[in-house]
Amino acid sequence: MIDHVQLAIRYGRIYSLMHRVLDRRMVAEGASLARTKMLHYIANNAPVRAADVAEWFDLAPRTVTQAIDTMERDALVIRVPDLVDRRAKRLDITDKGRQVLRQTEPLRRELIEQAFSLLTEEDFGDFARILDRLELALETRVETGPGAGSIGGRTGA
Repeated sequence: MIDHVQLAIRYGRIYSLMHRVLDRRMVAEGASLARTKMLHYIANNAPVRAADVAEWFDLAPRTVTQAIDTMERDALVIRVPDLVDRRAKRLDITDKGRQVLRQTEPLRRELIEQAFSLLTEEDFGDFARILDRLELALETRVETGPGAGSIGGRTGA
């Protein structure tokens, strides 16, 4: 019998291990994984509200504000006026921020390649389908709140 809890623990452990290895390698290069992830989000969604960043990463607004203040001080992001709400500010990435992303991208890609190159094409396809099913289950059953069903059931995907 498959133990779902143990499988979930292993999945989390692998994710955490990849995260720790990448963070250590970035720190050795003078970068930060947390900062890089936030810069990626801002770059891909700019101009973005700080509240959107906090929601995406499930962080307290104060934590995000402190991180953004530091990135702004380091000239990685800039606060720009919100075109809809004149009182509000949005975040955009600077050229220096883009340069930081370009410098850290090879480390990220190398780690991903090392981890996933062990999979055959068939393994990779199976894994992608499994992730699709897990994502669908989480989005439709967990995100919709109480009474939406349990994660343990099967999906039609």
